[in-house]
Amino acid sequence: MGKQYKIENLLNSLLEVSNTNSNKSLFQQRFNKELSSPAIQHHINALINELLTLDKSSVNSLSVTRIGNGEMYKKSNKSNVNKGLPILNLQARIQNIKVGAEFSEIVQFDKSVEGDMTFIKTKSVDEFAGIDFDSQTMTLSGKADFAGDYEFVLYGILNLTNGDRQPLTAKIQVTFVPDPKSLWKNIPSDKTKRFHKPDIFSSYCENELMLLVGSSVRGRSHAHKGIHRDDDFKLFCDESSEWVVSCVADGAGSCKYSRHGAFVAAAHSTRSLKESLKGHYGVELEKAFNNFCEDKTEENQRALYEIYQHTIVKAVYAAMKAIHDSVDEGEGDSVKDFSTTLILAAHKKTPKGHLVVSFWIGDGGVVIYDKNNAVTLMGEADSGEYAGQTRFLDNKIFEDRSVYSRIRIELVDSMTSLILATDGITDAWFETEKQLESLIHWDKLWSELEPHLLNMNRDEGLEGLTKWMDFWSKGNHDDRTISICLVKE
Repeated sequence: MGKQYKIENLLNSLLEVSNTNSNKSLFQQRFNKELSSPAIQHHINALINELLTLDKSSVNSLSVTRIGNGEMYKKSNKSNVNKGLPILNLQARIQNIKVGAEFSEIVQFDKSVEGDMTFIKTKSVDEFAGIDFDSQTMTLSGKADFAGDYEFVLYGILNLTNGDRQPLTAKIQVTFVPDPKSLWKNIPSDKTKRFHKPDIFSSYCENELMLLVGSSVRGRSHAHKGIHRDDDFKLFCDESSEWVVSCVADGAGSCKYSRHGAFVAAAHSTRSLKESLKGHYGVELEKAFNNFCEDKTEENQRALYEIYQHTIVKAVYAAMKAIHDSVDEGEGDSVKDFSTTLILAAHKKTPKGHLVVSFWIGDGGVVIYDKNNAVTLMGEADSGEYAGQTRFLDNKIFEDRSVYSRIRIELVDSMTSLILATDGITDAWFETEKQLESLIHWDKLWSELEPHLLNMNRDEGLEGLTKWMDFWSKGNHDDRTISICLVKE
């Protein structure tokens, strides 16, 4: 009894000290000014909290109206807690909160009560910086920098409608979940491994009419394990040719040297196509296409296919040959070890419009995009029986001549850009093949790409595009590669 008496006396003394603003003397006013500082109030509150913890029965004898949000409010001597009423226990559960995100959740307890709740202590809430409980609005809010399951305990008084005051304990359960991105590791790939290449690669080139920009980043799934980037790309444009060429390739994740397959396929196909289009066959391709458009005879089609053979088919074959040349039987290699997809395209601005020719095998996508107007998908993605399956570049397409069915040529009046992308981009942005043809979806994508492409500081724009490549898409953590040919205004 003596211990409780001392605790109550000390509590009442602290409360009296904290409520001196009714005194008007000059000395008291100066004392109040010092006392009202947040630091002093914080320590007084801490002392009261500790004393309450020592003997919870003292809550029944206190005449505190409210202590909350780091401030102490005036006490009332008009009514005391009814000692005959048991402590009311309340429980609440709020939805999971993401770490690092601002939140504000109204607390709804498991029991309905009649009367006003006043909290005199917010145990555990004050232990976490950035977390607050507003007893007037019954709101738990803030921003957590920690993860896990937590229980916030509140002590207070229920002012019953009959005038009695019942002590209460309220427990709020909440789970703070980490940002999914924070769980992914970023382990550098092994530079000593065969066919090592950078985990991130980006570049650009431009001439008077076109700007070509490309970026390739290692996916989170590869970075988490310290595996190499399998994707690759290549760009070509200069003032000596009216044609610009771009290519993206996605090495098969299940094949140990597919990263090199993608690298050589992109490099050799682009080099071959740019060389053939710079000379005689570049002129002949445009001429053969115009003739076929005017008169779709078999003869004109054969003439067009013959030009294909000397240009884009030759380029695809150069990619396949480069893969075969990479095989070292002494190392136990096979052609399959270098499996890759391939999307190759060339573009020329002509008096009649924009002429685009492309080849596509595998997943990903290639489109002619005209902002807010139209999108032309240059073929269709190869998909297998199971998720993640696709077709890879092989000799069969030359043997059965199906290589020609994978070539598409289009002439459009207006064009904003020619975009090539691997499935790390297309799967994250387009949930279905139908969406891949949707102008609305491409307009949305373009709204994020355009600011980087229009940045006149090319290096800064390229850096911005590469950072954008790290966008979050649940379940999509593959390598990402994009090539954009922007038509200058």
